[in-house]
Amino acid sequence: MKNLFSVVLPLLLLAACSSPQPTHYEYSQYQCGDKVLDVTSDPQADTVQFELGGIWYKLLRVDASDGAKYAFGDTSFWRQDKQAKVAQKEATLLTCQQK
Repeated sequence: MKNLFSVVLPLLLLAACSSPQPTHYEYSQYQCGDKVLDVTSDPQADTVQFELGGIWYKLLRVDASDGAKYAFGDTSFWRQDKQAKVAQKEATLLTCQQK
């Protein structure tokens, strides 16, 4: 029994150490003119998600000179302090203020 315990305990400890940590999402709301943009951030995966015009976007963090910028394809979301901008093909679609 003692041998079984000495084998099982290290395996349990190893399993506990290798378990993925639960994701803690962050939620933000932005006022973009007459529209409200709900943004979900996943700091562990460096992503943001939002719905715009009936389409869901999931963007990945990219390098930015200032603030936090996320992009995928032609779409980008750039957050600087309490302001944000959504752009497609370098044209600004929304300029927003965090609520």
